[in-house]
Amino acid sequence: MKKEIGNVTVDIFFIGEKTMAKLNQTFRKIKGPTDVLTFVYKEELYGEIFICPTIVEKNATRFGCSFEEELLRTVVHAALHLAGFDHELDEKGSEEMFRKQEEYLREVERHDR
Repeated sequence: MKKEIGNVTVDIFFIGEKTMAKLNQTFRKIKGPTDVLTFVYKEELYGEIFICPTIVEKNATRFGCSFEEELLRTVVHAALHLAGFDHELDEKGSEEMFRKQEEYLREVERHDR
């Protein structure tokens, strides 16, 4: 049975390291900035994605890829969170989420050629 859920609204914000560090501390109790935070409000079919381009750039350098690839990876990662995946709750869920993340990233890159 297919259930129609209507439209989903997602807002994406690009923020600096200080703002990201404040959000990370407030909502995750983790000191310092991160690359992306995703908030899902299921009752409203609404989500928010906060991306810190400075951290994305640092991660790209660390992982040896372009900024564009790492930014896309970050957006795919956030979309998976919006879809209900979580890598912090259990190891099996984490493995599945990161596998899907890389699979979808490759799919987008393949179609972008």
